[in-house]
Amino acid sequence: MRPKLLASALAEKPLLPMASRGLLLLLLLLTSQLARAEPEPTGANPTLESLPVQTLPAAAAPTPPVAAETVQSPAALDTVVVTARRKKEKVEVVPISMTVLDGDQLAAAGLYRPQDIQERVPGLVVSVPNPRLTSYTIRGLGSSSANDGLESSVGLFLDGVYLGRQGLSVFDLVDLERVEVLRGPQGTLFGKNTTAGAFNIVTKAPTPEFEARAEGSVGNLGYRQWRGSINGGLIGETLSGRLTGYLTRRDGSIENLHDDRTFQNQNKGGLRGQLLWAPSESFSSRLIYEYADAHEDCCVFLLTSYREAIQQRDAYIEYQREPVNPYARQVQYDSQVSIEMHQKAVSNEINWSFGDGGATTLTSISAWRDWRFVPYNDDATSRELVPLSGSINNHQQWSQELRLARQQGDVDLVGGLFLIEQRLVALDRFVVGKDLIPWAFGGILRDVTGLPLTQSNSGLLFDLIAPGENAAGTANLTRGEQTSRSGALFGSLDWHLTPRFDATFGLRYTRELKKGSVVRTRTASNTGGTVDPNDPASLPQLPGALFAALGLPDPRNYTLGLILDQVIGAPYSRATSYDEGQFSGQFALGYQWTPAVRSYLSIGHGYKAGGINLGVTGASVKETFEPETATSFELGLKSQFFRRRLGLNLAAYHSIVRNYQALTFDNEPTLFPNPAQVNLLNVGKVRLQGLELEGRARPWSWLSLRAGGSYGRAVTVDFKNAPDEDARTSTKDLSGKRLYNAPIITATGGIEVTRALADNVEAYGAFDTSYRSDYYGTVERGRGSEIAAYSLSNLRLGLKHARGVEVSVWVRNLFNEDYIAAINPIYGVGDYGAVVGDQRTYGLSARLELR
Repeated sequence: MRPKLLASALAEKPLLPMASRGLLLLLLLLTSQLARAEPEPTGANPTLESLPVQTLPAAAAPTPPVAAETVQSPAALDTVVVTARRKKEKVEVVPISMTVLDGDQLAAAGLYRPQDIQERVPGLVVSVPNPRLTSYTIRGLGSSSANDGLESSVGLFLDGVYLGRQGLSVFDLVDLERVEVLRGPQGTLFGKNTTAGAFNIVTKAPTPEFEARAEGSVGNLGYRQWRGSINGGLIGETLSGRLTGYLTRRDGSIENLHDDRTFQNQNKGGLRGQLLWAPSESFSSRLIYEYADAHEDCCVFLLTSYREAIQQRDAYIEYQREPVNPYARQVQYDSQVSIEMHQKAVSNEINWSFGDGGATTLTSISAWRDWRFVPYNDDATSRELVPLSGSINNHQQWSQELRLARQQGDVDLVGGLFLIEQRLVALDRFVVGKDLIPWAFGGILRDVTGLPLTQSNSGLLFDLIAPGENAAGTANLTRGEQTSRSGALFGSLDWHLTPRFDATFGLRYTRELKKGSVVRTRTASNTGGTVDPNDPASLPQLPGALFAALGLPDPRNYTLGLILDQVIGAPYSRATSYDEGQFSGQFALGYQWTPAVRSYLSIGHGYKAGGINLGVTGASVKETFEPETATSFELGLKSQFFRRRLGLNLAAYHSIVRNYQALTFDNEPTLFPNPAQVNLLNVGKVRLQGLELEGRARPWSWLSLRAGGSYGRAVTVDFKNAPDEDARTSTKDLSGKRLYNAPIITATGGIEVTRALADNVEAYGAFDTSYRSDYYGTVERGRGSEIAAYSLSNLRLGLKHARGVEVSVWVRNLFNEDYIAAINPIYGVGDYGAVVGDQRTYGLSARLELR
């Protein structure tokens, strides 16, 4: 069908949303004109035509790295080669909307944390309230890890290994080859199925050539960072090794008014060692060991909103909080606030090529990973409400992937098997302080009576019934365990039907088996007290002291036990199992209009496993939740113009997500509903649609430009059982509302200029900026959980010598913009705290590279 006729047909039959149809018409008109202007493609396979990258032997690259090489004109764009479809191909021919970030460029820009990557990727939101609660969102679709049994909607991969929890990705990203961000359902070729996309981290592999790099940075807030790597042959070209390490230190940026501590510091380090054994060009084995460690005074949440009920409780115990102003960066904490995180891992990737000219490759990736997270949280006051809380997590996983790839004529085949076992143990600690009981019930007394009651004028009578002092030290310990086993068979076929026309077919079947248990126990309460005759404040302990002196139990503890049941929950236990299987797949068509212009249409069906709720369940929250599925339609154009000085990629998408997995309350029948969102429910239907544009330009060899943006709407079509921050029940109707962590607009851009100053000396300057519109940071869109629109700009200037010496000065958040990076409930839904983004930081970096 001719472009004009097809455009007319689509105009008469609106199969796609208005924005998508508009882009489709634009693409058709543009490509039809370009097809007339450009010469016909030559060669039997346009997807690999004139690929300006030398094929590397298996010994040098078990997983082929990005090749970025300037061809013909010195002002041409670099050619980027990826392995997103488990084969080496230019990014322009992959029928997926994706962003590829070069590792050296990320290091030069000082982007070394996962949350920094979102500054370069349209449509990506990375939220890190703390490592355990990390969430990734692509095109508005994502999930939090507050429920320990929940998998990520965005698949996370490190050197081909699937990371079973989002917190496993929270380490410094150093010595990288590249980061690939793939949008839309994935899973046909990746180790684990996903509904939103994939975040694929590829580190630099060992090579026989000697190379050593060292970098040191210093800055304000006591910032110090050291990064380094050494690489080379150990036994000729048969055995090579690479060793990478980093240390990051920074002072805290949040002032504690209760004492002289500061919070939100950085204190972490890591090590990665690799061996590459390549006895022949057809065989290689890459062994990787990793260790990462963090001990930080983190994580602090600055109040953005708290309900009237909290204000009444504060008034009863005569406590005055600081005004709600997260950008003041001040808190009043009286207990330990810190995290400990430890991670270690081993993986081995084997590649063996055989058959006619090595046309068939067998790949095996075996991996083990252990992650431990220990938090110590405060109750956000300087009173003894909950002096200790937090969920200790220990996650272990074992995975094995076997993959066979073959190129035969016009057909590329990939098939394989993926197995993974994950074991999780979570211990949630909740220790009662002496002020919790009067704080909790005092607010009710004020609200019911309408009187200005306080602990000073009514506390004695209250203490005679249920003394808070007797409850001090009581602890609820909730232990959740889950073992999950998953297996999948997958296959993909790329068929080059003509020199211009390609078709891709992919299919996968996944089986999930999960077993979990939840057990909550309570330690014994105190049985008495001590009385100081000179201290009137100790008089409420007099009854307990008298009973203790007589050797009798305090009868008030019986009442206290009933009250604690209503405040922190009674003992509880259950065991649950889950079993399911699902098909997923992909179909894509690609057409090479000219050697420089290619369009594609893809249809993908992704799947994220259901699972077990590791909280208290009941009538409105089931013990298990259903799998989340996504069906996505995507139309895209990838192009290069002006002798490869300009590259533009466009994509329009429309996705329907069913059984979207959303956080909700538990079903415990207590006087005070548990404010924590630890369970999941399924939302009937979610719709995602939008446009994405990315461009790169290199008009002259000394000037590089980049820009990108996304416009998307992620809305709930049917969500009548959302959490309600006032009723504390799942009865809020959010149908037709935007999802959380889903800004409508995101944009990024940058410019880099280089100029030769003298022989072997080059000066450079770079300016980068990013923007995101407002969005909500929690699923229930509660008051105080909205994150205002903000933009960030970074600047760096430097000198580079041809012998590998480089010095630069840098400023991040150049215009010192106040912004919120993440929102987290403090006392539950409706009472929110923010992780504020860093203020302006600046410093100096020095690098040395030896070859």
